[in-house]
Amino acid sequence: MRDYSKLIPIIIFLLLSEFVSAQISEGGTPLSFSKNVSSTFQEIFMTPPDLNQLAEEDANQYKDGSYRFAVLLPTNLNVSNSGTWENIGDGSRIWRLKLFSEGAEAISLYFNDFKLPEGGKLFLYDESGKQLLGAFSSNNNRESGNFATGLVLGNTVILEYNSPSNVKELPEMTIKDFGYAYRGVYSNEKGFGGSDECEVNINCSPEGDDWQDERHGVCRIQIKVGGAAYWCSGSLLNNARNDETPYILTADHCAYKFGNYATQDDLDEWIFYFNYFANGCENPTVEPGSNSFTGATKVAQGGNHSLDGSDFYLVLLQDNIPIDYNLYFNGWNTNNVVVSQGVTIHHPEGDIQKISAFTTPLQTSPYNSNGLPSHWKVFWSETYNNWGVTEPGSSGSPLFDSLGRVIGTLTGGYASCDAQEDPDYYGKFSYHWTSNGTADTAQLKPWLDPENTGVAFLNGSFVSIKNYKTTDNFSVKIHPNPANSFIKINFSNFENSKIEITIIDLLGNIRKSLEIVDRSRQVEIPIVGLTAGIYFIKVVQDNAVIVKRIIKN
Repeated sequence: MRDYSKLIPIIIFLLLSEFVSAQISEGGTPLSFSKNVSSTFQEIFMTPPDLNQLAEEDANQYKDGSYRFAVLLPTNLNVSNSGTWENIGDGSRIWRLKLFSEGAEAISLYFNDFKLPEGGKLFLYDESGKQLLGAFSSNNNRESGNFATGLVLGNTVILEYNSPSNVKELPEMTIKDFGYAYRGVYSNEKGFGGSDECEVNINCSPEGDDWQDERHGVCRIQIKVGGAAYWCSGSLLNNARNDETPYILTADHCAYKFGNYATQDDLDEWIFYFNYFANGCENPTVEPGSNSFTGATKVAQGGNHSLDGSDFYLVLLQDNIPIDYNLYFNGWNTNNVVVSQGVTIHHPEGDIQKISAFTTPLQTSPYNSNGLPSHWKVFWSETYNNWGVTEPGSSGSPLFDSLGRVIGTLTGGYASCDAQEDPDYYGKFSYHWTSNGTADTAQLKPWLDPENTGVAFLNGSFVSIKNYKTTDNFSVKIHPNPANSFIKINFSNFENSKIEITIIDLLGNIRKSLEIVDRSRQVEIPIVGLTAGIYFIKVVQDNAVIVKRIIKN
């Protein structure tokens, strides 16, 4: 039995192109691309790992079902102990650092103490300048100080920080790990894309014709657990309040590796890629773009990575959803009812989005002899363009009924392009709802129906302009964080109108709310009465929204 809870290979295909996938950033161009600057700045060679030793370890790890594509090389580099500063004629400054390591197929960077001052901009790029990430700014700062970047193809990455003349504060950004990708980055045999040839792209007709909304709510997830990374799939879900809280549903086993679950520090560095698909039916010759978020907070989980339940993992994104991402909150159905047709939308082996269809009734089934009615047994059907199935990396992908509502999340199974008639197994959404345990953190219901309305299903919807209108450069700063008895909020660049402030707990309950009219001074809010834990501060001006996470000690 092929078990995705024990096997999630990572195959990452990044081709050089003019288009760059977008993490939440401000865009723009590094100053060195247009200014007359020195061609010389500090270069640091990172000692590569022992590839023979890694091959030995991987052989044993593969038997345990884990596929490792990169190792994290610990480091401690920052703007004070490395890199080269250079003054520009207009009074601005740039800082650059080149990192390279022999044999690396791609590089990603993991930061702690990441705090950029307002006005400062950080870029990452390869030596050709065609792969460009950023600009990252103070909007990417997190209370935890953790941050991660996507992959830059090749064995070299250049960091460039741009400091305008009016910014005197130095950035804080310590590179704690150099992500050395030593395999699984590009396949000469398959060209672009790592999934098997029977898979069907989401924009093939007729397979994808009725699923053009739902595709905008499915993401691939770059999972980090400890010192390795994995691919999984997931889905953006709304809740019964229709307040567009950005929950992502995936599989519990995606967060569990080598006997350990992802820590909050790991979750701070998960990356969620949306709209990652080909524009047509054919596989593209270069990698398509995507829209991505970095960082999440665990909300609930169930099934003990499929050993004694339905295998779900619910997280909350740490960022609001920009309206221009055009994302879709997929609907869901809590009824334990057999349906006879539907699809899954997924990212097999981290590839672009695919669609697979079933046209025979689902069957209730245990998974891995857990003895529970926790899963749907699914048999895939041949369609016009091919006979799509699932693969490692599809784990956590949503199973949709014919009305476009999520009814399950993928755990594992037998199906493959060589065994298309064999079944796969999806943890039931109805079982996720309340059956994995009595605690709120073991159920979906407290989060997706926080008012306990008894709603049985919810239809999908696009992110609304009303709730996610943007306002140029407005921001808030919250301190101290973590806090004991009070928090202070400072406002920047808000227009002259009232501001609503709400403190919300992880269950979505409003714990405090107030309105502010006079913003000439900072606002101090007592939080003595709150129990210790994680809360969210929601700041609303007109229809513009900012959400910040705080920790109450």
